Formats: sequence, C-alpha cells, structure tokens
Amino acid sequence: MKNDVISPEFDENGRPLRRIRSFVRRQGRLTKGQQHALDNYWPVMGVEFSEQPLDFTDLFGRDAPVTLEIGFGMGTSLETMAKARPEQNFL
Repeated sequence: MKNDVISPEFDENGRPLRRIRSFVRRQGRLTKGQQHALDNYWPVMGVEFSEQPLDFTDLFGRDAPVTLEIGFGMGTSLETMAKARPEQNFL
C-alpha cells in the first residue's frame, strides 16, 4: 500500500523538499509603528489569552456570527470585510 498523502522527503532530482511552515512569524522584530499600536491599542482592542473558550457575545457586546481572520497582514482585507458585513463580528 502506498501513502499518497505524505510528501516524499526529496524531489525527483534528490533535492530535499522544504517543509511548509504556516502561521509562523516571518520577521524577527516589530516596527516602531507596530510597537506603538500594541502599546496604545492593545488595552482597548486586544484579547488576552485564556484557557477557557471565549464568550463572543460578551466580547463583542452582541450575538452575531463571528469570522476569525488569520494572517490579516496590514488589515486592509479585514477592514474591507468588516465594512461589507457590519452584521458580523470579526476577530
């Protein structure tokens, strides 16, 4: 039986294949602007980690569908989606 789901370790030329690394931080440092945003906006817009599941109704102050955006970059796509669907909550 052949496992077709797992990629081989090497390509057809014997070169090692790169591993896929999703959801990893690409850079080592925050820019001054990013640090400023974290310092000034996290207290009012950030969500602290908890072992318990989030209560989205409590978090957003309303009961609405929630969209979790992962890897939103500079936030322009998230902003566009949120403006287009004000009836939803975005995290």
